Parts: sequence; structure tokens; C-alpha cells
Amino acid sequence: MELFAELGALIENRWRDQNYREELFPGIASQVLSEFNLPDRTDAWQIIRWLHAAVSLPEQIDREAHFGNPPITLFVAPRFYIDIYFWLDGTTSIHQHSFSGAFQVLLGGSVHAHYDFEKLQEINPHFLIGGISLKKVSLLKKGDIREIFAGPKFIHSLFHLERPSATITIRTYKAPSNAVQYSYLKPFIARNPFFKDPLLQRKVQTVDLLLRMKHSNADGFISDIIKSSDFQTAYEVLDRAFDFLCHRDLEELVGVTRSRDRFEALLNYAREKHGELADFLLPVFEEEWRQSDIARRRAEIKSEDHRFFLALLMNVPDRENLLRLMGERFPDQDAAGLIVGWVKELTATSVFGSREPNVLGIGEFDESHLFVFERLLRGLITEEIEGEASAKGLDAPIPDLSAHLQALPIFQSLFSVGSL
Repeated sequence: MELFAELGALIENRWRDQNYREELFPGIASQVLSEFNLPDRTDAWQIIRWLHAAVSLPEQIDREAHFGNPPITLFVAPRFYIDIYFWLDGTTSIHQHSFSGAFQVLLGGSVHAHYDFEKLQEINPHFLIGGISLKKVSLLKKGDIREIFAGPKFIHSLFHLERPSATITIRTYKAPSNAVQYSYLKPFIARNPFFKDPLLQRKVQTVDLLLRMKHSNADGFISDIIKSSDFQTAYEVLDRAFDFLCHRDLEELVGVTRSRDRFEALLNYAREKHGELADFLLPVFEEEWRQSDIARRRAEIKSEDHRFFLALLMNVPDRENLLRLMGERFPDQDAAGLIVGWVKELTATSVFGSREPNVLGIGEFDESHLFVFERLLRGLITEEIEGEASAKGLDAPIPDLSAHLQALPIFQSLFSVGSL
């Protein structure tokens, strides 16, 4: 498109005048995006119409659609290119980039979070242990622009709220000083998702085979791998075992923990082999499961407000930031009151064919639960809630209800330690 040819030519001229200094590219790209004001001059569907009518395209950099669904390259220069990425579903992936540039929201919006990673130990150049902490979280809307910096200076996640969303991204090919593009798994792991080890890959695939076919000695085979493996291999193997053995709905429904016990035994072999390092693994697996579980539930919900709330539960790790973003989205309403109303609606909504009591997977949730939930959400501690309940003549086991609500994985971001 002519518009993006003009955009790219201006960026090329300005960057060339700065001798192609990598650290200046994000500022140049974001400034030109601001000057061009793309959302007022084009839209995502105009780009789709142009693509459908085209007889040739600029070189398509990501031919296999690893990033975006789909990605469309709109302009190519020797040192950078311009893409539009369409997104149908949100992802909680936390990552850094091996390139620099800037992006602008052209359609939809997203939850945008910045993180820090404090490295505790480098297992190998592709696998790190450390602490992941939130720096800032915000809502992006159409027209918003953000700079992209290569390396750990810019660790972020984008969870796209609308379906679809679209972003214009101006990016270099790869910064030589930041060749590894880590992904981060809360709360402790950084890994290179592009690292390929055929032996490791096949070991993990055989773990899938053994578990899915319910081999009589599956645990023996898997424990042998763990006993003889490096820590990264142990992580990959246990990750597959956790997916298969833990949070099995039918067993949890009838109070059986046989599969969970099998996983704990495998994890103990990792402790014997790798010591305290193994203690970093279970919180990572549990958080990955929590996010996947909420994403699955969100897919069953049609209301935009309910979907927005679940997106916040997935991506925002504390009550204060969650309520702040609610206030940005609904500036004229009581954020906590809105959430309480949504939770009441969701706990009264069931999914056809599901064994679960409601779409949130929460058991009994009556007016007493709702009373405690609202006050926890507003920052009251259990003793204060007991006082309010007594004043209202509410006869309910407030400490038990409070402990139960705070332990529910779906509300972890609302009621985790540090949120209250």
C-alpha cells in the first residue's frame, strides 16, 4: 500500500541519518507512527481488501504465520520491515524480543503488562531461574503506540481483548546483541522457546505416548528419564506429566488424588537429582494451569464485560491494578460493585453438558459468599468482615468463607498475599 511505502521511506531516511543506530530505532518508529496517524487514514479491513485485490505482495517475512494469525508484511527495507498482525485470541505469553521497533493498535484493544526478571541462576544459555515481577499494566486502545526494545529491558505481554485485534508493527530483523528471545513463565522461569534439541524433543514425546496409552510402567519409564536428566529436561518431562496427571476433573469431583500422587512421586525424583531447584517447578505448572483454565472458561462466555473480567483475572496479578483498570474501562461506575455483579451472574450461569455447577467452576456460592467476596474485594480483612456481618445480623462462618474464597485459583490475582 502506498501509505505504508511512504511510512517506511520516512523511517528509512530518518534512521539512515542516525547511522542506523539500533537504540534510536524505537523512538524514530514511534514518532513517525504518531505523525502518520494511521487509524484516521486506514483500517484493518481496508488492508484485507488490498490484499485480496493484489497480484503481488512485498516479501512476506513470516511465511509460516508464527506471529499473528495472519501476519501480513506491508513494507520491506534492508534493515527493518512493517507488518500488520491480526489476533483472534488473547495469549498470556510473557516475552522479550530480539529486535527493536514500535507498534500501534489499529483495531481492538489489549491488556499490556511490563515485567522485570531478576536472574537467580543460569541453568544454561536457554534456561534461567529467577523472579518475575510486574512493573506496570495498562489498557491499550485503538491508536495507542508503544516502543519495543530488544532484550530484557522490554519484557512484556499483550492480551488482546477484542476478536479480532490488529496491530501495526515496525521492527528490525534482529539485534545482534540480543539474539536469544526468552519467554517467561510466572513466577520463576525464563526459557528460549526457539531452542531445539531433537533428543529432548523425542524424550518428551515418548512421555506423552506412555501417559496417553496408560502404559502399565509409565511412571517407571518417566522416573528413569528424570533421574538421569539435566534440569531443563526434567522440567520439560514434568511439565507434560503435570498436564496429564494433575487437575483431572473427574478425580477431583469424587475426591480421588491418585494421579496427583503419581506426579508428586515424579517431582520427588527431580528433588533427589536437582535439590532445591525442583521447588521452582510446581508454582510454574500451577500458574500455567490456572491461566489455561480461565482461558477455557472465557471461551465459553459471550458477554464482553464477563470476558473482560476474566482477561483481567488471567493477566493482572493484584487487586489494586485490577480495580484501577476496571476504573479506566468503566470510569463512571463502581469497579468493585461491577465485579460483584458479574461474579453473581457467572456463578448462576451453567455450561450445557458440563458436570460443573457454573461457568466459573465454583461450587456453592450463595449470598453469604457474595457478602464476603465483596468485602474482600474492597480490601477488608476477615476480622473487619466479621464485624460487618455481626452488625447486619448475618449468621455465617465468615473465617471459613474468607479462607475458601482466597484459596480459589480463579481469584488468585484478587486475593493473593500482598493484594489484601
